[in-house]
Amino acid sequence: VAGRDGEPGRSAECDAVKWKRVAVLLVAATAVQFFLGASRHRAIWPIDAFLIATAVVARGGDSVAAVLVGGGMGLLEGALSNDLLGMNAFAKAALGYVLALLSLRVMFGGVWAVAAALAVASLANDAIVGVVASLLLQAPLVLFSREALWRAVATGLTGAIFEAARTFPWREWWERRRLRRLR
Repeated sequence: VAGRDGEPGRSAECDAVKWKRVAVLLVAATAVQFFLGASRHRAIWPIDAFLIATAVVARGGDSVAAVLVGGGMGLLEGALSNDLLGMNAFAKAALGYVLALLSLRVMFGGVWAVAAALAVASLANDAIVGVVASLLLQAPLVLFSREALWRAVATGLTGAIFEAARTFPWREWWERRRLRRLR
C-alpha cells in the first residue's frame, strides 16, 4: 500500500494512528503533570511524564517526530512549571533526537535497558536545563542533586513498568485465564 509520499508500506491510516497516539500521550502527560505536579505527594514518586512520552515517540525512530513532540512536551512543561519558557523544550527536543537515534542504532533489549536509558535521559534533561538556566538566568548550577537522582530512578522505573506492560502477552494471559474459569 502506498502512502501519501508514495512510499511502499506506509499508509495514511498508519500516520493517523501514530498521531492519535501522540495526542493521547500529550493529554496523559499533561494530566499527570497538572494533577500530580503541584501535589504535596510529588516527592514520593517524582516522575517526568513528559520525558516518558517523548521517549515513547522517539522509540519509533522518527527523529523529526521525536524532536517536535519533545519540544512540544517541554514547552508545555515549562508553561506548567513557570520556568523560563523554552528551557525544557530545548532539553526535551534534544533528548527526543538522541533517543530516536539510539532506537535506530541500538536495540534496547528488555525492561532494564529501557529503565537505564530513561534514568540517564532524566539526568541529562536536568543537566541541560541546569546549564541553560545558569547561562540565561545566572542561576547557580546544581547537577545531580538528591532530587534529580530520585526523579531519574522514579522515571526509569516507571518507564520499565510501562515497557513490561507493553511487552506482556496480554491476549494469551487473558485466554488462559478464561479457559481456567471454564474448567
